[in-house]
Amino acid sequence: METMYFVLGMLSIIGAAILATIVWGTLKIVNLLKTIKQHEEWMANNERNVYDNIHRLREDLDRRLEDMDRNGWERVTALQRELDARFNTIEREQEKTEEELHRRISHENEDMMIEINGQITDAVTQSTSYTDKRIDKLIDTYFIASDAKKQK
Repeated sequence: METMYFVLGMLSIIGAAILATIVWGTLKIVNLLKTIKQHEEWMANNERNVYDNIHRLREDLDRRLEDMDRNGWERVTALQRELDARFNTIEREQEKTEEELHRRISHENEDMMIEINGQITDAVTQSTSYTDKRIDKLIDTYFIASDAKKQK
């Protein structure tokens, strides 16, 4: 009978140990589930924050590109106005010079007048050519920047 009580006592201790292990394991699983849930919430918040940051950066970049585009066109327009004004000044100066030369040159020196007029025309042509090259370069630069914007 004592052996039976001994065996029942040992089985009770083993049962209590198994029960304690099951309770400990259950608590450990509950804690791990809480930790997993916290990590999932943290990941969801981080994902939302990353999306918001990317969205904000994209809006800032778009705004800056629009500003650059607007400023580029304003610069092109201002340069065109300035170049037109300079070209008009050059034309007026050419006309004044031509009138003055015509007054000074008599009919006897008509060949000389034609040569001087050709030189003035060449000078104006060179000025016009230089002005056109600068405008073309400015417009090309603008379109390159616009293409770079579109490619992004």
